[in-house]
Amino acid sequence: MSGTDNKIIAVRIHAGFNAGVFLGGLLVLTEQTAGLAGAYLRSLFPGAEAEVALETASVNGIAGWRADVVTPPEHAHRHPSDIFEIYEKSRLSAAAREKARAVWMTVARAEAKVHNAPLDVVHFHEVGRMSNILAIGLCAEYLTTLAPAEIAASPVPMGDGIVRCAHGEVPFPAPATFAMLEGVPVRPYAGTGEPITPTGLAILKGFGARFGGWPEMTVEKTATIFTKQRFEGTPNGTLFAMGSPTV
Repeated sequence: MSGTDNKIIAVRIHAGFNAGVFLGGLLVLTEQTAGLAGAYLRSLFPGAEAEVALETASVNGIAGWRADVVTPPEHAHRHPSDIFEIYEKSRLSAAAREKARAVWMTVARAEAKVHNAPLDVVHFHEVGRMSNILAIGLCAEYLTTLAPAEIAASPVPMGDGIVRCAHGEVPFPAPATFAMLEGVPVRPYAGTGEPITPTGLAILKGFGARFGGWPEMTVEKTATIFTKQRFEGTPNGTLFAMGSPTV
């Protein structure tokens, strides 16, 4: 994966955005394979039991891709310091560690706000699973190499509903997602299910995305990425485009 020379990456979310989706967008835009990405992941995290899954998918007759980092099942209960220690012991570059740390600090500040607790006692359940830790680290390293001029994200779809998590049934947006919304443009969402996870929003904010309309760019590559969940009553997937600025 080589540098993009001032490229723009556009991320347009409809329904289904998380760490695996962002990773899948980067992989497809840069023509990576699951085998190459998995080998690179294990070189960055020696000893990690992990594979990168990247497969074709179709929803409502529209072709796209699904991606994820696959790790052994676990019951996650990690503090931010536990995650930072994993990165410190990895072979991530210093710049990638800083990017990944910014994502997790975004989540940590949201959790601290939700629970009215200091940062040093914040802990993660589903969000802090190893697959997310590795996916965010891998994305951070790819972005360090790609060095795009901008990540342009769409307004975030938001609606009413229920999310089931470690704390039981809670309203959608999930509490951590809701706590991260300050300063983020949103749009109405009429579908079922959770269109963006807390990890997904933290990735966009932590990696410095700009939220708003499409950027002025000449599109050179595109990718449609789905999650395993099918969202009823709304278009599925996240659209990715990479290209050069036109202004």
